[in-house]
Amino acid sequence: MKRWKIYGLTVVVFAGAGLGLLYRYLEPVRHFEMKALPVVAAPSVAVSTELPSHSKLPPSDPTVVEDSTASTALPAANPLQAASPNKSTAFNALVLGLDSTSGQTARSDVILLAHVVPAEKKVNLVSVPRDTRVPLPGIGLTKINHAHFVAEMDGGKEAGTKAAIQAVSDLLQIPVHYYVKTNFSGFVTFIDTIGGIDVDIPEDMWLSMTRKPLEAGSRHLDGLTALAFVRERYSLEDGDFGRQADHMKVMRAVVQKLLAPEKLTELPGLLKQAKKDLVDTNLTDSDLISLAWLFKGMKGQDIQYMQIPGKSVVAADPLVRSPLWYWEPDKERLKELVRENLQ
Repeated sequence: MKRWKIYGLTVVVFAGAGLGLLYRYLEPVRHFEMKALPVVAAPSVAVSTELPSHSKLPPSDPTVVEDSTASTALPAANPLQAASPNKSTAFNALVLGLDSTSGQTARSDVILLAHVVPAEKKVNLVSVPRDTRVPLPGIGLTKINHAHFVAEMDGGKEAGTKAAIQAVSDLLQIPVHYYVKTNFSGFVTFIDTIGGIDVDIPEDMWLSMTRKPLEAGSRHLDGLTALAFVRERYSLEDGDFGRQADHMKVMRAVVQKLLAPEKLTELPGLLKQAKKDLVDTNLTDSDLISLAWLFKGMKGQDIQYMQIPGKSVVAADPLVRSPLWYWEPDKERLKELVRENLQ
């Protein structure tokens, strides 16, 4: 009898030690503090806006015409404040959503940068409009979502990923440590895998992709409807900026669904399935579980959402050789946003 008690006590001790080690390994602050952060992109030297000779437009083409009706994405700038010291565990993660299904050359339709501070249980999200005007190497001033498309055409999917990440790093002048890239089919499959999501729709809207209405109120969205929701901008009063706000709603809904009590036992399996549905990521399984743990302890005010400040312009594009609509970043206010929220 004593021998069984000893065996039982030994099992309890080892189980407790194992749980302790697991806690120490996956607890967000410890997890990201114990590992060296990868750097998939760091700000490069200034990119020349001079176009290659073969890309230059005829002198008669229009240059830039400002849209006086456009408003800035942020309120009037506040006085600069000293940036708070970086936490050793803080990192930047980039979410790229491609406007294609598998096997197609794609542009980055969704560009979302998350500055994660596990030590403070905070996440600052910056949405980068896909029409943001930036200088790209060998191209000149064009839309930021062209970075992935052009590079993928020349060098394949990996080249497209690197170019898109580098373009965001250069725009915000910050390093990018992690990235997640998905496409239409991966997004739809993942939402269906977790059983759909619940989103509050403030007013009736028309989903151009599915050609169906989406009524106001609390709505349960399956994968296809969720995709149509995050892609819709034409029927929104704020256009693409309204669409970016809807991206945030979907992210919150996904986190709430994954961390619902009835889903917690399924979480490891769901996160592994999520990785299968992604086109590409450098996050490990343990990284994803640790991030889910981090989000579980967050409240609404712990996740701040912001958009790139700037204005609408129409300018000649070196790729399509005709005028296009752009979002022109306000450089000074963008620097302030980065100093206060991403460093």
